[in-house]
This record gives sequence, C-alpha cells and structure tokens, in this order.
Amino acid sequence: MRHGLSVLAISCLLPSCAPREAARDKAPSSLPATPVQTLDGGATDLAGVLRGRPALVSLWATWCDTCIQEAPALNRLEAEARKAGDALVVGVAIGETPDAVRDFAKTRKLVYTQLVDPDFRLADTLGERQVPATLVVDRTGHIVFRGKSLDEGSLSAFRRAAERR
Repeated sequence: MRHGLSVLAISCLLPSCAPREAARDKAPSSLPATPVQTLDGGATDLAGVLRGRPALVSLWATWCDTCIQEAPALNRLEAEARKAGDALVVGVAIGETPDAVRDFAKTRKLVYTQLVDPDFRLADTLGERQVPATLVVDRTGHIVFRGKSLDEGSLSAFRRAAERR
C-alpha cells in the first residue's frame, strides 16, 4: 500500500475550490452519528458505512471544479486501498440530491462509495462548509486529518491510518 499511495501523493496535488474556513473550533474529533443519504435515498451515517475501516472522506459538490479534477485520483486511491487491505475512499456530496450525485457518479465513472448530505447537516456538524474538504478517519472513527483538497498531507495520513492494525 505504501508504494501505491506514495505515487498518488506526487500525482494528485490540486488547488482548492475555496479558501479554508477559519472557524472550526467546535468540530468533533470523531465521526458524528449525523445521518446522510445513500444514492438510493436510504439513510445511513459514516460510521455505519466504514464499520471500523480506515477511510479518506472527500466532501465535495458537482459544481466544484477542484472536486471534479480530483475524482480520478480518488478512483485510483480507492483501487490501491482495496488491493492493499480494507481501507476505503468515501465521497460525501454536500448540498446535492441523490439523483444528481448518482447521475454525476455514473457519467464520471466514480468507483468509490458515494453518500449525500443534502441539507448540510453532516458538513455543519463537522465544521466543513467549504468544498473540497478531506478528512482521514482511523479504524476507531477518530478524525486524524483535516484538509482541503486531496494532497500529500491527506494521502500520508490515509496511508498511516490504513497501515495501523
């Protein structure tokens, strides 16, 4: 896993769609139980999707150019993570509908898990209102990294979380 993710760390540096929001003082250090939607409209939460697996969570939107640009890198990262173990990549579309995200994911051939936060509940709870935002979650559900777009720091944190047993 180290080799595949290291190569991605070099190839995936992208600018952010929006500047970092300064006020995230009250952001939780663990995944909240805030509901999100699956692409079929069902309800779930991130912890239920992860089920004790490390993950890189990308908060994104269909209108965000940087989010669109980093989608192929997230596809490659998902493929590498699955080959190497049980880690995952999860996209959470913020302020979108399941139909819009399903169509977008199909058109763009997104292979990583997609969830929808149509009312910004998860984004607000996490203190992440701007996209893209990248979180790395360890096996215990703790958020071990927060950043903007996919970059070397997020990939390094994901690699460390995936290697820990």
